[in-house]
Amino acid sequence: MNPGTASRPAKLRLSRVGIVSCVLVVAGLVLGATVDMAFLILFALGAFGPSLLRAFGLLDDLDEFQKEAARRAGYHAYIAGGVFLCAVAIARSWGTANLDHDEISAAAGIAALTIVYFMSRVVSFWGAQAAAFRVLIALGSFWLVFALLSHPGLGGLVEGSVALPFFLLAFAARRWPRASGALLLVAAALAFRLFGLAKAFRGNQGSLMVILLFVVPLAAMGIALLA
Repeated sequence: MNPGTASRPAKLRLSRVGIVSCVLVVAGLVLGATVDMAFLILFALGAFGPSLLRAFGLLDDLDEFQKEAARRAGYHAYIAGGVFLCAVAIARSWGTANLDHDEISAAAGIAALTIVYFMSRVVSFWGAQAAAFRVLIALGSFWLVFALLSHPGLGGLVEGSVALPFFLLAFAARRWPRASGALLLVAAALAFRLFGLAKAFRGNQGSLMVILLFVVPLAAMGIALLA
């Protein structure tokens, strides 16, 4: 092997398994939020199906680099999920002396785990700049489709304008990574403030999901670009 190639960023080549997984995840989220939550079955199949098959030795489609990236992402998701659930349990049970007040939406826990896993894995493969571009384009597209399906007509276009910062910063990240990283952190803070997401700490599940699906990805990509 040429030593000069050892430090080059690895390329993530989406296999048929990866493409099917992505399609199932997106379809499950969109249909679950707009039609029936039963469609989260598709999300579960896409997000966890391949990993289950690999764990049982029924699927062997990853090379050593990909396996290491998957293990690293799983470790990060474990830490983030544990910290998130502990923080929620503490916030909701503050001032009590039992475990009866720590209820939380299962969807929020799933979102915390899968988002962190996804962010960690793509940054491991692509590096910060390329990962930020792809992640922001994907998230912007998701929010745009979600808004159009939830609010047909002009209302959907207005709601879909939330996706505009994703697209603008995705292209800016390729040319000005450090500045874009700082802007992503500012955008995350502004979104938290403007959308009144502090309600999440008082048990508002809608605000909590917006933090996980909107603010956390912006902040994560901002930190990756700065670091």
